[in-house]
Amino acid sequence: MIMPLAQRIKLPSVLQGEKGSIAVLIAFLMPVMLLMLVMLVNINHLVFTKLMLQNTVDACALSAAAVQAAGLNEIADLNREMTKENKKIRKILSSGIWYDYRQANNAQKFFYNGKTGVIDWIQKYQKNANTYFAVQSEAAAQQVKRWNFPQTRLTARHDKKRLTGLKGHDQTATFVYYTVTPPKGSPVPTLNWFDPDDPQFEGDHDGTLDIPMLRTVPLPGEFKIIEKMEKTSPTYADYEITLPRHPFILGDAIFKDVPVLKARASARPAGGDIYRGKPEYKAVLFR
Repeated sequence: MIMPLAQRIKLPSVLQGEKGSIAVLIAFLMPVMLLMLVMLVNINHLVFTKLMLQNTVDACALSAAAVQAAGLNEIADLNREMTKENKKIRKILSSGIWYDYRQANNAQKFFYNGKTGVIDWIQKYQKNANTYFAVQSEAAAQQVKRWNFPQTRLTARHDKKRLTGLKGHDQTATFVYYTVTPPKGSPVPTLNWFDPDDPQFEGDHDGTLDIPMLRTVPLPGEFKIIEKMEKTSPTYADYEITLPRHPFILGDAIFKDVPVLKARASARPAGGDIYRGKPEYKAVLFR
């Protein structure tokens, strides 16, 4: 006889006795899984922070190097102008015979130094650019750091006072000038000093005769005039960025603080040449 479905006897489940064990296992694994999840979040945040640190210091170094490149380009461009002025004064000095040395010297001073000396002013502009753009490059790097990662500390590992060492190269400017003797000229010997009939030989004398004359003799001269500046030391921007110890995003009581994180980057202006007057410097990241 077949029993109705409703009256069938329910057989015990195979897993019915394991329900308690599964609950205990889940209760044990939940903290471990939660801890792993916290660790995963913290590790991802640590990696992200480290990448952000490196990207920030890269941007700081490149920004500083770009400003340095602008300064070196300014110096190189002024070098071309200085070379032109040097050629101009050398051409003027060699164009004829000067009245005297003083007149030639006044001419070279007019172009070289003093209030009207173009070459002297160009050199001053170059020296000012060498220090001004060094200061501005540091300011640019610090500004980039503040925009991207303000809680960090940025430290320069390069010279912040000047872009490079500068050495001047002179060019010899030759000229010719007249020497001038006193109006009476130099004493010249005479064999007629003993002739008493000639009034000019009267009285005591040493056997010489002054003849009124003006003696002018052209003589060569030269000046050393600066022609261009040369770069004597490397220019680069080397920075280290530091993030102090700080709490983790999750579970800081368990994992304590994030250790001090650091990153470093270097960049430099490349492609130009100050000595040859090539203002073609550009910032390049090299580490």
